[in-house]
Amino acid sequence: MAAQATEVAAQGKAPLSAILALLATALLWGSNHAAARAIHDALPLPSLVFWRWAIALALLLPIALPGLLRERSAIRRNAGRIALLGLVGVGLFSVCLYAGAYLSPALEVGLLNATTPIWVLLIATFVGRARPRFAQIAGILIAMVGVTLVLMKGLPTELQGFHFGAGNLASIAAAVLFAVYTYSLGQNPIGISALSLTALTALAGFVLVFCPVYTVFLCLGGQDPFTSGLKVEPVTLAVLYIAAGPTLLGNLFWIYGAARVGAARAGPFLYFSPLATIALSATLLGEAIMPIQIAGGAAILAGLWISTRAGTGPVRPASEARQGTPSP
Repeated sequence: MAAQATEVAAQGKAPLSAILALLATALLWGSNHAAARAIHDALPLPSLVFWRWAIALALLLPIALPGLLRERSAIRRNAGRIALLGLVGVGLFSVCLYAGAYLSPALEVGLLNATTPIWVLLIATFVGRARPRFAQIAGILIAMVGVTLVLMKGLPTELQGFHFGAGNLASIAAAVLFAVYTYSLGQNPIGISALSLTALTALAGFVLVFCPVYTVFLCLGGQDPFTSGLKVEPVTLAVLYIAAGPTLLGNLFWIYGAARVGAARAGPFLYFSPLATIALSATLLGEAIMPIQIAGGAAILAGLWISTRAGTGPVRPASEARQGTPSP
């Protein structure tokens, strides 16, 4: 399969099935923020992150099991690093991501989370001492202007009215955490399949973060509607969708598409993800879209495109390290 994917990429042909899979990935991942926002008043955050990954793992592990058995030697050699990647790239990232969705509009979460490649470039520059190209620097600056416009919340000329909400802080923290995960994985690949890495890092995040957070939540008197006998059919459907859609199918579609066209060519498809979030948050949640947020979103996407299309150079594009990345 790898040889076939390399040949297809070399010929410049993108199979229709791969294109559709990558577009579906962008739509599913973009819908993740809107779905979480829709139930933020009905389901506590610890319950969402726990049940999302509990259900997703129950579906994912049987699919990944054959590969896990084949690659068990490499997995044992890298067990500590896999656990650390799961802690940062799945556990802490997911908590911050959904905290952002619970505390701020979904469209802001989608746009701010889309800045992950920019943070990867910044980490590579200041930590890895890479020298970004001029176009990459320009892309970073344009994207950061876009972030500022999104955070202004419709106050372009009244900077005294600017406020940095907790949800915005959580969303940016999620983007930075995911950038740390992506950069670490790209600098030193573990050498196992994308599916195996996805399953193992998800399992590590579940054990190291979601289970402890959920346990503390219950011990402090928190009420989980799923265990308290309440009738929460709409919430149940939303959690099942998040687990089976963005989490499971989103990752499987991404792995399928990226394996056939190459991660570098698959990366630009993710630019559609925040657009999907904006469309869904406006149509399904009734969130108002302000002109300044449209301008900010356009600047973020333009900055991402410029920085990632500037060539590989010394800074590896973030998309190249995302073949084994769990759902954002």
